[in-house]
Amino acid sequence: MAHAFFLGVDTRSSEGADSHEATHVLIEKSTNSGDDDTAYRLDHIRHQSGIPSADALADHLQGLIAEQPYIGRTSLIVNRTDTFGQALVDALRDRGMDPVAATLTDSTGTAAGETDEMGVHLGGVDLVRTLAELHRNEQITLAGHTSETASRLARDVQALAEQLDEADGDIEALDTSASGPSFDPEATHLTSAALAAWLGTERSFDPSKHLKGAPRTESSRPDGA
Repeated sequence: MAHAFFLGVDTRSSEGADSHEATHVLIEKSTNSGDDDTAYRLDHIRHQSGIPSADALADHLQGLIAEQPYIGRTSLIVNRTDTFGQALVDALRDRGMDPVAATLTDSTGTAAGETDEMGVHLGGVDLVRTLAELHRNEQITLAGHTSETASRLARDVQALAEQLDEADGDIEALDTSASGPSFDPEATHLTSAALAAWLGTERSFDPSKHLKGAPRTESSRPDGA
């Protein structure tokens, strides 16, 4: 059975704050016999507050994926939209790691980042779509974790999938207000999980390979949706 891990990280900080918050999510992707049999599973999720620096978080993440079974099988993606996220990307690269630097936008669609780095511009709506559709198709398992962060993730993904059902697949009809499941700056649990899931759908099982091809955009979807 082929399997790989995808680590998504989202951060939050206030202007002038001396400490920061972040949620990181590890999702395992596995298959027995090809892409039609691919499944995803929440392996690890943790929310941290009071993080003193990007270097401290980078050290923690480096230590995490240096352990078995993650070593040599893990690809990273970080939301670099805020300054702390960019600092984390830089700190990880300073340690010889190669995270995908994701810039989130309010629009739909996906575009490659700068040619001299591994980066991507992602619409928040597309991240919601990836996570909700994996759940609707019963391809992702979020159960089996007792932390409040994991429970909140499972509840919010379920709510997103239900909204998607009610909208008959019209992802833009989803409620993305700050009062519900959304990609507002406080929903680091959703954003980190969605980033990990999105990267898992875009990459092969070999973490040394970059994206399977050009990142998908709305116009490149087979159904045109």
